Amino acid sequence: METGTKAVRLIVNKDWTPETISTLGSGFFYHLSYPVEAIEPGLLADLRKALLPPGTEMEILFHKDGELRRVALAELGSILDFNTFIRLEFRLLQTLPSLKEARSSPPNGYLLYYANK
Repeated sequence: METGTKAVRLIVNKDWTPETISTLGSGFFYHLSYPVEAIEPGLLADLRKALLPPGTEMEILFHKDGELRRVALAELGSILDFNTFIRLEFRLLQTLPSLKEARSSPPNGYLLYYANK
């Protein structure tokens, strides 16, 4: 991974997740877990080789009606690998409603993937 040129994007599908994240707000810790088959292969390899240091930038996106909506910016705290799924623990840096909303289309079918900055 080229540090400084890629961010990690996490897609969430449950309606309650954005509400929970924005209720917590900036500064709080949260975690999300993903089955390994939902993680982009290159990112999964980097996660398992411990190539993402604490502080790696992350963006949480809510997927609904075929569109992605940004709900939080975060920084990676730790990674827990349970073989069949990966759990990412992170600190929320900015959440709705103070976060500028951005919308995009789902990229490649993965729920956890790299995005160019």
